[in-house]
Amino acid sequence: MPSVLLETKNLSFIYPGQPESAPPALAEIDLRVYSGEYVALIGANGSGKTTLLKQFNALLRPTAGEVRVADASTADEKAVPGIRSLCGMIFQNPDNQIVGATVEEDVAFALENRAVAPAEIRRRVAAALALLEISHLAGFPPHLLSGGEKQKVALAGLLAAEPRCLLMDEPTAMLDPAGQAVLLETVHRLNREEGITVIHVTHFPEEAALAGRVLLLDRGRLLKEGPPAAVLTDILLLRRLGLRTTAAGELAFLLREDGFPLSGGILHDRELAEQLCLYAQKN
Repeated sequence: MPSVLLETKNLSFIYPGQPESAPPALAEIDLRVYSGEYVALIGANGSGKTTLLKQFNALLRPTAGEVRVADASTADEKAVPGIRSLCGMIFQNPDNQIVGATVEEDVAFALENRAVAPAEIRRRVAAALALLEISHLAGFPPHLLSGGEKQKVALAGLLAAEPRCLLMDEPTAMLDPAGQAVLLETVHRLNREEGITVIHVTHFPEEAALAGRVLLLDRGRLLKEGPPAAVLTDILLLRRLGLRTTAAGELAFLLREDGFPLSGGILHDRELAEQLCLYAQKN
């Protein structure tokens, strides 16, 4: 069985300056994420998704309870640099993470700050660029790149640090459909082939449907978790929270309401098409 990489125990968090009567941003969350998992984190705006994500690399610390990363506590100041090396974070806007004059310089930036030997920096930068298939962009100024290319550069900077976990906060929100597809395929390949653990905050149910496990947050609490087919097909719950499932999942739900004998757990277009073809053949 895979080892536990990230764990929260009775985690609660209140932002400094909040009135005592205000509800906590996170409340009593118990959670384990295993090495090599791909976890999607969903919920309405203000549900605590980004707050929880930031707990995993000690950008935020618990008000109560505990967060452990590879068995180190985020409350231990001495452990924080190692935790942030293990868990790299990528945000919506790649421009907020890009600082170098060229792609190659940007990917090397964090390693230089850690005083990594120059030869090792060159090796890691070249490996990260090759892994993301952007070696040809090494000498380009980042501001001349497309949004999808910029996200790959930001991701390359994280991968050069050789993390065990990627924390992604709506990384496709500012990309066009083509850029979204390329970035998602890249991250899923890294998870599948390199064994990198991924926690992916997303508002897109189609993205969550591709994860191995989905966590549903509501007002700071972990309301439901499980495989995508269990969480994203709870249509009535999702609607109550102002969320939706995939287009195929919504259509399957409506067809069932009209009497079509479709099986449960449908989230993808292909699954729905196969069910409808079987129904047509029998009728």
